[in-house]
Amino acid sequence: MNDSILDDCTHYKPTETFQYKHFTSCHPPGVKPGFIKGEALQLLRTNSFKTMLKHNLSKFKLRLIKRRYPKKLTRITLSEVNFATRQSALLQKNRTRKRVLPFVTTHQPSVPHLKKILTLNWDLIQNQPLLNAIFRNPPIIAYKRSTSFKDILLRAKL
Repeated sequence: MNDSILDDCTHYKPTETFQYKHFTSCHPPGVKPGFIKGEALQLLRTNSFKTMLKHNLSKFKLRLIKRRYPKKLTRITLSEVNFATRQSALLQKNRTRKRVLPFVTTHQPSVPHLKKILTLNWDLIQNQPLLNAIFRNPPIIAYKRSTSFKDILLRAKL
C-alpha cells in the first residue's frame, strides 16, 4: 500500500472535453512529444496509486490516438514515465539560469534541417576568438508563429 497521508487521484471536471492539439497541426518537431511527456508527468504527480496512474495513462493514450497521434510515438513517449520515479517527480528542482542566445525564426515544416545548419555555423563562431568570447553557449532555436490566413483577413485594430 501507499505510506502517504493523503492519496491523490487525478480529477477531471465533467465539462472537460480533452481537446488536445491535432497531430497534423503545424508545430515545431519537439512540441508534440514534449506535450505528451508533460501531460504524463502531470498524471504521475497527481496519482498516488500505480493502478490509477496506469488507468489514466491508458485513457490519455486512447485520447491521443483519437487525435491522430501515432501509436509508436505515444507508446515510446509514455514509456519514459513510470511510477518508480514518482518521488523524484514530486520534488522541486533547483535550476540554474544560464544566459543563452535565442535564434528566433518562423516555424516552417519544409525546413527540417535548421538545427544542423546552426550546428555547422556554431563551429565557425567557436573558431573566431572574439566571437567565442561573446558567445560562450550555443544558441537555442526559438520558433515564432507564422502568419496565418486569419491574420491576413482580420485586423487586430480598427
